[in-house]
Amino acid sequence: MPHLFFEYTDNLDIDTRQTLHNINQALVASGHFDENAIKARAIKLDDYLVGTEPQARRGFLHIRLTILSGRTPEVKKQVADLLVATVQQGQTWPTGTQVQITAEVIDMQRDIYGKLVLPPAA
Repeated sequence: MPHLFFEYTDNLDIDTRQTLHNINQALVASGHFDENAIKARAIKLDDYLVGTEPQARRGFLHIRLTILSGRTPEVKKQVADLLVATVQQGQTWPTGTQVQITAEVIDMQRDIYGKLVLPPAA
């Protein structure tokens, strides 16, 4: 916990390793998450449509962060806003393309979440 899913359209040139690193650092700095608990992955979307106009120059990136239940709606909104702001920083967006950046924070039910951490193999 937490699990972060970073989806982005293939018309955006994203340095995913650096972006995920920046996101993880921001989550740790928020004080809500342990550094080694964050599991982040990037998913490049080849098939997508924004709106109804297939020829429109549009793209998006969406972040879904699943966290253990128990945080207030205010904290989850702060984290969602932090994710959007963090992703926006340092990016170069394609000229003439509308880009939408969205984030959602979703609860995982604490009482039914399972986790096992294995030590490094000797």
